[in-house]
Amino acid sequence: MNALSILFKTSRFNLSEVKAHFINPCCFGEDLAAWLRAKLIAEGIEAREPYQEDWGWELPVQQGADGYFLCMSGNSDESRDNKDLGEWRIIIQKRQSLWQRAKGEGKIASDDSMAALLIAILAAEPRISDAHLES
Repeated sequence: MNALSILFKTSRFNLSEVKAHFINPCCFGEDLAAWLRAKLIAEGIEAREPYQEDWGWELPVQQGADGYFLCMSGNSDESRDNKDLGEWRIIIQKRQSLWQRAKGEGKIASDDSMAALLIAILAAEPRISDAHLES
């Protein structure tokens, strides 16, 4: 897969209330996707409406000539004090044309500008901690 993963901890987003429209009980991330979309648009990134998948939420974005799918889901820490505390993952999947795939080009790198922007956005939010690329 042509992707990177960002992990972070927070209680800012819903991990405790299963909504009636969720495809599966684990489809958390709707509020994260909406929040992130607004932050990306403020940075001049084209971000379409997020949509639900059977594992979480996906947000299609375009940064210049590069297109991405930002796939997000979270897991609760099962804290009695804060039911929304948990770990979140954003998978950054870079789109490639068929030609790029055939030639082995257009792959995402650890220094990809979208990854750097997402980490900066997450790090600027006081209620989010430990935002980092998974190694």
